[in-house]
Amino acid sequence: MVDFQRKYEIKEGKKTKDFHRKRRMFCIKDGKVIVAKPNLPYSHAVWFEKEGWITAEDDLLMDEMTRGVLTPEGDVYFYAGYNFELNKKTEREFFKHLPELEKKLKLKNQAKIYGGLIEDDYTKKWSPKKYYGSVEELLS
Repeated sequence: MVDFQRKYEIKEGKKTKDFHRKRRMFCIKDGKVIVAKPNLPYSHAVWFEKEGWITAEDDLLMDEMTRGVLTPEGDVYFYAGYNFELNKKTEREFFKHLPELEKKLKLKNQAKIYGGLIEDDYTKKWSPKKYYGSVEELLS
């Protein structure tokens, strides 16, 4: 964990850990939706490292894998890479798996779907790059 903090200048202090605990992580790996356990106090990078999918020396999967979070409000944000990017591959993969994500994350019809994030201060809520609509709108 410390290696990722140093490599990407990510500060995993109390506020960041509290933030992480409030959201539920997911990813799409090898065509399968994987949902992290609830209340984890760490980032996707640390989760992936604990699963043995990446190391601090070999973390290219972070740039390739579609991943995201379910917020405490019940909304979903998805992206790829350390820069929380949005691209056609990520969009295609996410929407292909949205019905499965709806079931696994127990999404409500009014849950909003966002893609990408605009990085900001770690103490503030980051803005999405794109809004797609509600689960109900997208799955009807």
